[in-house]
Amino acid sequence: MSDPKETIYAACPHTVAKHRILQAYLTRWLAILDRNAQKIGRSSQRLLYVDGFAGAGEYEDGVPGSPQIPIDIVANQSHQFACPIEMRFIEKRSDRAAHLRQLIRDKKAKLVGTTGRLQIIDPVEGDCEQEIRRLVSECEARRQALGPAFFFLDQFGYSSFSMDLIQTILRHEVCETFSYLNWNLLHPFMADATKHAGISKAFGGSEWREVLTLSGSQKETRFREVYLAALRERAGARYAYPFAMRGPDHRVIYWLFFCTNNLRGLEEMKEAMWEVDRSGGFEFSDKFASERSSLYEYTDAQLATDLVRELDGQSMTVEQLKEYVLVNTPAICALRAFGAMEAAKQLRPIDPPPNRKVRSFGQHMRMKVRIKEVRPEAQATFFSE
Repeated sequence: MSDPKETIYAACPHTVAKHRILQAYLTRWLAILDRNAQKIGRSSQRLLYVDGFAGAGEYEDGVPGSPQIPIDIVANQSHQFACPIEMRFIEKRSDRAAHLRQLIRDKKAKLVGTTGRLQIIDPVEGDCEQEIRRLVSECEARRQALGPAFFFLDQFGYSSFSMDLIQTILRHEVCETFSYLNWNLLHPFMADATKHAGISKAFGGSEWREVLTLSGSQKETRFREVYLAALRERAGARYAYPFAMRGPDHRVIYWLFFCTNNLRGLEEMKEAMWEVDRSGGFEFSDKFASERSSLYEYTDAQLATDLVRELDGQSMTVEQLKEYVLVNTPAICALRAFGAMEAAKQLRPIDPPPNRKVRSFGQHMRMKVRIKEVRPEAQATFFSE
C-alpha cells in the first residue's frame, strides 16, 4: 500500500508513544542479551536490529524516527557492550531512503569513538520482505546464526509483508518481531475483493473472511483475535501480544503485535508497554494524549480477582502460574500478587519446603500451588475455632 505523505512529516502523538515502547524495550533487550551472551561465553556473537520500514529517520522539527532510537540507546547507555551490535535499515521510498542515508552518515560521524562495537550498515533502498529474506539466506549460507535479532516491521498499511516472513524470522533462535497492522485502512475496504489477496497475504490464509459478516467493535475485536491466532499457529510465535493505537476520535487506527518465543522477552515488552499504558488495556489514544494515559491502573488485587475467577480449583507450579499471568493478563509482577493471595487464603502452596517463608515464591518456582476462591460462608468468624 502506498504512503501519500511527504518525505518528512509531523509525528502524531501515537507515533511518539509507539517509539516510547520501542525505546523502553530495546534499552532492556540489548543489555539483557549482551549479559546473557557473556555468561555463556558467546560475547563474539552479534546482536542484530533490523528496521524494515525505516522511513526518513526523523520527523518535522527534528523529532527522531525509529532508526535513531537503537543508535542513541547504544551510544548513551551506561552498559558496556561486549557483543558486536549490527543495525540494518530498509526503506522502499527513494526520497526517504536518501534522506535517511545522509542522516545516518551525519550521525555516525558524530559518534566516532563513542559507540564501541556498534556497526551501522548503510541504509538499503528496497522492499522489506525481499531484503530480509536475502539477509536470512545469506546467514544460512554462511551457517551464521540470524539471532539474537529484533525485527521492527512498521509498515504503512497492512500488506507490505507476509505471515510467512514472520514465520521465517521466528523459526530462528532468539529472534523477535514487532509489527504493525493498520485497521483504519483495512475495515472500510474489506468489501472490495481486490484487497482480499493483500489481507490473505498478511494472514497467510483466508480465515479472516469470517469477520465480513460482523460490524462495529465485534468485527474489530474478532479481526484482531484471528490475526493473533495466525501469529501463534501459522508463524510459530509462542507468545504474541498486541497494543492498540487510537486516534483523536478514540477509534483504533492500528495495532502493534510483538512476537517472541522467549517468556523473558514477553515480560520485558509488557514492561515497556506499561510505560505508555498502566491500565491493563494496552492502548494509547491521541484523544487523551495530553492527559495521563489512564486514570486506572491494573493492580495486584485485580490480578488476584481475575486469577480466582479463571483458575478456581486448579493446581500448577509457581512457574506455570507466572507464565499464565504474563500470557493471559495485563500483569507483570506476579510473585508479589501471589504473596498477597496466600495471605488472603486465595492461593495455597502444596507440600512446600519445610524452610520456606510464607509469601515467598521466587526461590520455589517448581512448587505446586492451588488457586481457591474464598467464599463468604467459608470464611472464619470471630467465634469460629
